[in-house]
Formats: sequence, C-alpha cells, structure tokens
Amino acid sequence: MGRTSNTPEKLKVALSELMLEHSYGAVTIDALCERAGVKKGSFYHFYKTKSDLAIEAFQHLWETEGRPWMDNAFSPSEKPLDRIRKWLKCGMDHIMEDLENHGKILGCPFYNVGSEISTLEPELAIKIVEILDLHQNYLGSALREASEAGLVEIDDINAVALDVFTLVEGAITRARITNDPAPLYSLPVSIGRLIGTDLGEL
Repeated sequence: MGRTSNTPEKLKVALSELMLEHSYGAVTIDALCERAGVKKGSFYHFYKTKSDLAIEAFQHLWETEGRPWMDNAFSPSEKPLDRIRKWLKCGMDHIMEDLENHGKILGCPFYNVGSEISTLEPELAIKIVEILDLHQNYLGSALREASEAGLVEIDDINAVALDVFTLVEGAITRARITNDPAPLYSLPVSIGRLIGTDLGEL
C-alpha cells in the first residue's frame, strides 16, 4: 500500500500563513510551493487553481482552529452572557498577541479574504460565508439562552446575532486598517446597546 501524500496538508497550512502575512491576491502558486516545500507539479496534481486550495484551506482552518476556539469561548458550562464576554476577551487577547508577535494586527482571515475577493471567486466566497455563519450560530445560541433566562429582551435573535457579529468584525477590520486595537475597547458597551445589557469591560 502506497504512502498517503501530505502535500495537501502542507499547502493548506502554507496558504493560511501567507494570507495573513500578505493578502490572498498577493499569494502566488510559486510562493505557496516554496513555503510548503513542494514542487509546482505537486500543486497541480491536487488542485486546479489557488481557489480550489483556498476552499479546503478555510475548511481546515475552521476545523483545526476556528471551531475549537469557539467551542472553548462558548462552552455550555459558562452562563450565556459570560460566553459572549469570554469570546470578546479571547479575541482581544489573540489580537494583542498578533500585535506583539508580528508588529501588526492580522485581523480575521475569513473577513480579510472575503472582502478582498468579493464576487471575483464566488465558490470561495460561498465557503467563507458558510464558515462565518457557523461563527454567528454560536453567538445566536448564547443570545437565545440569555433571552430565555430573562437576562435580555430580544425579539429577533438571528437578526441581533448578525448585528453583533457584524459590529465585532467591523471593529476588528478597522483595528487592522489602523493597526491600533482602540476600536475594540468600546465593543462591550456597543454590544450592550444592541442586546440591552451591560457586558462590562474587556
């Protein structure tokens, strides 16, 4: 029985790293292969285009980093509003680590690439929206439990979850543009206005 190639795994990791260091559009096939330590022919053996690889890379990023991170932040053992506070705090800590380790705010890879490709690569855009919806579902679940417990009064949970998620990602994107975490500090107050409660400080 022949060995299973780990080339796809190497390429997915390489793309995830390079997208954060530069941008999706700036990443070339040559750069991908060099970072992954594979030959260009090996890339085309597994993928027709960079977009095909990106779809798998984002799924891999969600499964290995995104979902475990969200599972931890939104643990059912925490009270629903505490989950939201933990999500914000963990996110802020991660951004500050990026700033310390890389000298810049890297932002959310899903939003970064999604806003970059827009309608240029529709299949990749669909994958990104799918993963963003998974993130939003965690938030919606916490808000629903908070509402059922009488901690907040929300008529349309899904709409408010989308509003909160969009607010957070917008603040992260602004922080990335200015390379300054300042827009993130007001998030608890801003989110509190949307859901009708005080979340305290990060």
